[in-house]
Parts: sequence; structure tokens; C-alpha cells
Amino acid sequence: MQQYEAETCKCPDEYTPYRTTLDEDDLRLARDELHEDDDTRDPSLAQMREFIAKHPRIVRCRTDPVFLLRFLRFTKFNVPRACDILVRAMTQLMRRRATYGAEAADLLHPDVQRLLEVAAIVPLGYDSQRRMVVLCRAAALDPRTTTSMLHMQLGGLILGTCQEYELIQVRGLVVLMDFSGLSMAHCAMWSLSDVKLTAEYVNELIAMRVKEVHMIQVPRFAWLLLDLFLPLLSPKMKERFKFHRTFDELRGSLDPALLPTIYGGQQSLEKANENFRTGMFERQRKWFEVERQLHMDLGGGTNGVRGPRNGFHEEELAMVGSFRKLTVD
Repeated sequence: MQQYEAETCKCPDEYTPYRTTLDEDDLRLARDELHEDDDTRDPSLAQMREFIAKHPRIVRCRTDPVFLLRFLRFTKFNVPRACDILVRAMTQLMRRRATYGAEAADLLHPDVQRLLEVAAIVPLGYDSQRRMVVLCRAAALDPRTTTSMLHMQLGGLILGTCQEYELIQVRGLVVLMDFSGLSMAHCAMWSLSDVKLTAEYVNELIAMRVKEVHMIQVPRFAWLLLDLFLPLLSPKMKERFKFHRTFDELRGSLDPALLPTIYGGQQSLEKANENFRTGMFERQRKWFEVERQLHMDLGGGTNGVRGPRNGFHEEELAMVGSFRKLTVD
């Protein structure tokens, strides 16, 4: 992996310059909704890079613009909060590696790659507002051979791919969650700690603008999990959940050209999945190789031993506090 070490140098001799892939409409939306323009972008990137370079526990981290902009755009260019989420996301990554082994944090693991073939989570394309629409079919996964960890890794791979596209960072996601065919065995895969971890990621750590979540045909027994999950979400995120009893109800909320034919739409699910695997994902595969090299020193704070307060050590809290003096949301 030596060829990727330069990509994770926390203090390189020269930083990658920003070159936008957005058109004028996207840049206008970023300015109006995210407080992003030429006057805020470069100073904010510089402040995040300074934070990473001086952070006592970050050993290797990406500093390229697209990576850092996922946090800045998610927080509407609140630099302290963007740094906060970056550190907490890296802390969770290190804890997963320490607790479950490197495989649990490897999104390119062969078991995760095999799950791509069953079309359990599939980006379907962009809607009329240029938001990426992602379909999740939990029942497509075999509960006898799939764990909640693998399910979360698959979700991380799909979302991580989407995060590499500026258009999706700015315009956001619409998520369709199809619960038809779900069994008790699927629900039994998820522990309370899994539910809490998923809620934490949905609230902040995925650093993605989730605009709508459509839940379709939720069986009664699945509400046992949802009753635990929904109260853990932020009020803003909870407002974005919409429930549909039938696919006919859903069609009124989504462009039928994006819906797969199995739902009465106009595109092949298999083709959409193949387009993602050979197109979007393959173009960004390099970054998953790079992120295998990310490293943060937790200082023995895993596995229940003395650890950081709220995900931070004292010196980190002081650093974030000093950055709050520099940036106003």
C-alpha cells in the first residue's frame, strides 16, 4: 500500500488545489444553502488542514479538497463542527479496527464486494432536483450468511462512493427503504448497540445531506427496531422520514423513470446495480484503498480502558475550542 501513503500524509509539502466539478446552478445552491463561495472555501480548507496537521493523535489522514469538503458542506462551513465530525468519524473507525479487527473496517473486503452483487443497496440515479436516489432492500440479504456488521459495511461502501462526488455532497441523497419480504431473522441480526451506532452515523458521522427517507411496507415486527432507532435521531432528521403502505403511494413521491421495473417503474434494477459497480464505484475505488491507510492514535482508549471524553482527549477539546474562535456558523 506504499503507493497510497502520499495521499494520507497529514502535512504534505503541497496540498491538492481545489478544482470544481460543479456547474453554475450547483455553485449557486452551495452558496445559498451551504454558505460556500470562493471567499469561504479556501480559508475553510486551510483551517481544516491546519487542524489535521497539528492534531496530536491524527497520524494519517486525507487532506484533498473533496474529502474535506464533505465535512464542510455537511456542516454549512462551520469549521469547528466539521473538525469535530472528522475526528469522531476517525475515532469510530479506529475503534472498529481495535474491537473487531481490520476486516470490520475494510469496505473492499471480499465479503462486502460479494454483497454488491445482490443489489441490496443500489444508487438509482439523479432525480429532477439532481439528488441521488438510493434504494435499500434489506430482504435481499440472506440472514443466515450476513451479519449486521457486513450490512453496515455495505452501506458504508455505497455512501462512501457517493461522498466522492461533489454533486451529491451539495444536492444530497433521497433514500428508499423497501421492507417487503423482511423476516424476523433479518431483524434478529441487529443488536441494540448496532441500532445506536447506526443512528449516530445517520445523524452526523456519514457527513451526508440526507434530504428524504421513504420507508415502504414496514412489517409490524420491524417496528420493534424502529421504535428504538427513531428516538435516537435528531429532530431534523426524523422530519425527513416518510412512511408508505404501498408502492403506489411511493410513486407519487418519486420520478417513475428512476424506480426499478419490479416496483412499476421504468429501469432495470440489475442494470442500475451494474452501472454503479462498473461506473461510480470503480471510478472511486482508489479512495477506499487510500482510506485503509488512515490512522489515529487512540492512546489505549478502546475496549473499555481509560478513553477520550465524548470522543476527544483533553488536548483535542482545547484545539476544537480554539477553532471555534475563528469561525462563526
